Amino acid sequence: MRIVIDMQGAQTSSRLRGIGRYSMALAQAMVRHRGEHEIILLLNSMFPETIAPIQQAFAGLLPRKNIRTWHALAPVAMDVADNQQRRHIAEAIREDVIHQLQPDVLHITSLFEGFGDNAVHSIRAYEKSPLVAATFYDLIPLIQKDIYLDPNPRFKKSYGERIEHLKRADLLLAISSSSRQEAIDHLAFEEGKVVNISAAADDCFQPLALDQDAKEALKRRLGIKGAFLMYSGATDDRKNHLGLIEAYSLLPASMREAYQLVLVGGLPLAHRQKFEGYVRKLRLNKADVIITGRVSDEDLIGLYSICDLYVFPSWHEGFGLPVLEAMSCGAPVIGSNNTSVPEVIGFERALFDPYSPQSIADKIQEVLNNQTLHAELKTHALIQAAQFSWEASARRSIKALEALYENAQRAGAPPHVEPTEHAGLHHHVVEILKRDKQKLDLLRLSQIMARNVQLSRPQLLVDVSELVQRDSRSGIQRVVRSILKEWLSYSSEKFDVRLVYANDTELGYRYAARFAKSFLSQDGQLAAQASEDDAPIDFYCGDHFFVLDMQHEVQIFQQPFYQRMRERGVTLQFLVHDILPVTMPAFFQERAVANHEAWLQVAAAGDTVICVSHATAQALQAWMAVQAPDGRKPEVGVFHLGADIHSSLPSTGMPEDADFILGQLSERPTFLMVGTLEPRKGHVQALDAMEVLWQTQCDVNLVLVGKLGWHMEELAQRLHDHPERNQRLFWLDGISDEYLTQLYQHADCLLAASVGEGFGLPLIEAARHRLPIIARDLPVLREVAGEYAYYFNATDAEQLAQALRHWLSLYEAKEHPGSEEMTWFSWKQSAQDLFELVQGNPPPHLTTRVSRPALYRQCLPQEESTP
Repeated sequence: MRIVIDMQGAQTSSRLRGIGRYSMALAQAMVRHRGEHEIILLLNSMFPETIAPIQQAFAGLLPRKNIRTWHALAPVAMDVADNQQRRHIAEAIREDVIHQLQPDVLHITSLFEGFGDNAVHSIRAYEKSPLVAATFYDLIPLIQKDIYLDPNPRFKKSYGERIEHLKRADLLLAISSSSRQEAIDHLAFEEGKVVNISAAADDCFQPLALDQDAKEALKRRLGIKGAFLMYSGATDDRKNHLGLIEAYSLLPASMREAYQLVLVGGLPLAHRQKFEGYVRKLRLNKADVIITGRVSDEDLIGLYSICDLYVFPSWHEGFGLPVLEAMSCGAPVIGSNNTSVPEVIGFERALFDPYSPQSIADKIQEVLNNQTLHAELKTHALIQAAQFSWEASARRSIKALEALYENAQRAGAPPHVEPTEHAGLHHHVVEILKRDKQKLDLLRLSQIMARNVQLSRPQLLVDVSELVQRDSRSGIQRVVRSILKEWLSYSSEKFDVRLVYANDTELGYRYAARFAKSFLSQDGQLAAQASEDDAPIDFYCGDHFFVLDMQHEVQIFQQPFYQRMRERGVTLQFLVHDILPVTMPAFFQERAVANHEAWLQVAAAGDTVICVSHATAQALQAWMAVQAPDGRKPEVGVFHLGADIHSSLPSTGMPEDADFILGQLSERPTFLMVGTLEPRKGHVQALDAMEVLWQTQCDVNLVLVGKLGWHMEELAQRLHDHPERNQRLFWLDGISDEYLTQLYQHADCLLAASVGEGFGLPLIEAARHRLPIIARDLPVLREVAGEYAYYFNATDAEQLAQALRHWLSLYEAKEHPGSEEMTWFSWKQSAQDLFELVQGNPPPHLTTRVSRPALYRQCLPQEESTP
């Protein structure tokens, strides 16, 4: 069964009240207990600030593609007559989007939204609808219409329209037995169409043990001097604040001196002024009644945990969630003897008549003067609270939806309504425009309507900004070229792979069509796929945006655009090669450190980061734990890079002196170092070690392959002036991949002297050519090379020289570790693994841990770092 949950109850201002808490908690529990059912959350884009928090709340619970966003032209609030046309169009759009999703059941978390905000609800106003279930809270405005409806005709009309839609629902999920009976009594719902699913408090509401200093600090911050009585919740009239304040005034003076009354919760200024005026009218002292305003959940839990008595005097409730929150924290609770409150409290002696301030005052005195009763209430609170859980409510909900669906099936209803062409929506919109003679920005309306289109095959938008602007021929660029070559050859049912790029001056991305054509022209079979239009990108819910190519300034600048995409249901993913600039800042330029940290913050705000090694993934997770200990964190995946250079669209060309240099390498043992000349790569120590060897008549070559990086001018000059230059010392800057392949074939050993790596691509390239490896003993290099390399630790040139001598002795005796058995991936396999990770399907060989001897046949490290 496919269940679509309309989450607007958690998006409007209700998100700050009980309805919002209820909507989120029930939806999360339903997702956790969905079993074989498919659940899709539907969000309203006109509440942009709520989308990312909801997406984060369901991270790890639901695939990102199951959180959809629909779009309409705002404003649409019902309290403004000029919004009517836009609202009707929005209703048609919403129903059409739901229709396209083909749900078996639609669950509406809160139907009575939209009077003063951009929430939009309707049931079967424009489209044939799936089965509809709605969470039913209460009918308080209808039952007390003289208070809520009659004084406000526009709200009365709006509420009446909502009631008519509610009557079209196939099932009501009532939050209490009391609210269930209201639907039966006042709306004439059949008993079988209203199910009590109850409610619960969030898991965070538990007794909080505060020491005396913490208690006093909390009280002092809120103006509480000693013992206190407490109320929490909304402040509309039915909550009966004035009755509670009056009841407090009826307490003996000695009791008022011993206990303050504390009213907790956000409230309008007019309400605060009304309460403060009533305090003065009753001749109470200002310090007797504390009005805190909104407090954090942490402070609220603390207040629940230390209050001497919690009093809930409401005249009418659908459930009374604050009562259960207080009891869950162990507070002794007394409350009203009507509607749903008695079933929540579950203790007859704790009830009073909320319409009688004297009854409230008498019950307060009875509990505070009777230590036995007070203790019984505290004990009962936790026992009673344990009877309620979101898991139980979710199971009841799903069971009720299953029964609704099965009954419809037995009655011969189709499993779901087949989607129609968008001409249906267009027809409805045209009719609304004819009927409501207001002028709209039709271009803007058409653009927004287009955002609701669901593509049959989502796009995989691949950021190649750096490669489009320049190919620096670095290791990262080789990765990008290799992955692109494979991905662009896929005929995938999952994604339409599209290359995109951006700059740091204009917000937004463009399709890299011209670049794609040039790139693909290197392979005649692929070239026909490319067009020549670098148009701004279109993106839709269900698309994936993958940052394959790292360009710090551009991607930092584009962060607002990423957020816009995420709000519209695009999954944002980053490839992370390393985090070395933030873990080893001494080896990098100050600007590079700042840029990389800012870039990591952008990546960490996405949905997924995929790292090129487990070592990098562990370092990233440790960094995120410090940088965002309480914030949202992306999922972290790992894949390994490929080794076959010929599959990375390699550059070609050999210099005139290539034959001479390759000949020189054959004269004596040759150590090859591959990578940009930068401080962390260990080139200086390696050259120092070679000079030690040369001074002791050890005849070996050292070949450095890589362009000049930062802070290496002294080494560059030293290499240029070195007496062994082009004899036993060679620096080859900017050579082709073809030449590098020849060097791998002519060298005797790869020397990986770096003190920090994200992966170590040259190690697997060396293994592909059966070239032995000497590597610094780093976890990431052990992860890549396993037991198939010789490892060293060296803090100075002499120690490295000694390690090289030892390796040479093993090499001459043919006892050195060989790389022939080391497992390496082709770029085809590596690209396929990454493609699976992008889809959220980790390949088994990247998720199954195995014993150490077979370790790199599965390309996975163990937890320990055994040799």
